[in-house]
This record gives sequence, structure tokens and C-alpha cells, in this order.
Amino acid sequence: MTEKLGILAIGHGSKLPYNKEVVTQIADYIAQNHTDVVVRAGFMENSEPTLNEAIAAFSGTGVTKVAAVPVFLASGVHITKDIPNILNLDENGCGTLMVDGTEVPICYAGPLGADKLIADLVYKRVEEAI
Repeated sequence: MTEKLGILAIGHGSKLPYNKEVVTQIADYIAQNHTDVVVRAGFMENSEPTLNEAIAAFSGTGVTKVAAVPVFLASGVHITKDIPNILNLDENGCGTLMVDGTEVPICYAGPLGADKLIADLVYKRVEEAI
């Protein structure tokens, strides 16, 4: 059986549309750069689709495993408690989802964190500002 990866990009959500637009665009970039992967975006609050709606959107895609990745810079309550609870993950950050009546493994990635790529992006924004 051929593996087909699904990526669940998780955003915080906001009453303002910009947060959703940024996370959705990041998910779209991933999908454009990795055409063999199915990417869905879901949000914790104030934006749609919710995480459960985004998970349901994997229906019909044939995904055989899912990686959930928070599009957050650092860990906080959503990262350490809320998302693992919603996804019903074990202490190792893995679990299963039901997709089209089949159990599909899901594992949880860490937040973006401190990374040279992030530092380069910050410097790029500085250059744009001056």
C-alpha cells in the first residue's frame, strides 16, 4: 500500500481575517511545493474551519497518515494542552483519526520555534521596513 501524507496546519484563529489568510496561505504554499501531500488548515478559535472540520476535509483524499503542525512560533496552552486534547493524542504526540471509516495515524509536530529561517525572515522584514 502506498502511503499518502496529509498535513493539518493549525492556526490560532482571530476575529480579524488576516490571521486566517496567513495560515491558509502557508498551507497553500506547502500544497504547491509538495503536490503529493494533502494539506488542510484548521483553527483553534474565531476562524473556520475548526480543527474537526479540517480533519473531516481529509475525507475522500486517500490519506494514510496525518501530521498535525501548529503554525505558531512558540508553545503555549493551545500547543501543549488544547490541541493534543482535541486530537486525542497520547503522551508521545501520536494517535489516530477516523477518515472515511478507517483509522489513520496522526502525529503532532512542534511549533515553528527559533530557527535560522525565521531569523532570516525577520531580517528580511527589517530590510523592507527601512
